[in-house]
Amino acid sequence: MRKNNLRFAKEWVMKAQSDLETAEILYREKGPTDSLCFHCQQAAEKMLKAFLVFNKGKYSKIHDLINLLNICKKIDESFKNLENEASFLNRFYVETRYPPEIINYTREECEEALGLAQKLTQFILNKISQ
Repeated sequence: MRKNNLRFAKEWVMKAQSDLETAEILYREKGPTDSLCFHCQQAAEKMLKAFLVFNKGKYSKIHDLINLLNICKKIDESFKNLENEASFLNRFYVETRYPPEIINYTREECEEALGLAQKLTQFILNKISQ
């Protein structure tokens, strides 16, 4: 069963890595900061779902990183180490998606979002490849 789970999890990882690469390009090219941060949140969400798929064969159809992280912690307590990352990135799902305002995040906020998304991604890749 884990073999099928791994295949499905890899599909989630590929989508997450695409979001992360998009965020990296936007950062490098000084693109729209709201889109950059949104893609960081999306990368984190998809990686958490990849972990759930790998371990349970399914994922929760929610977007809140804190809720997803809490589900992951039930499988592996070490996910508690990602609470700050999930909390920081979580706000970019709703804040960046809907008008009326376009939020311009600082270069430092974008750098932090990107770094946290990269850290979370690597953490979960290490868990899936064990």
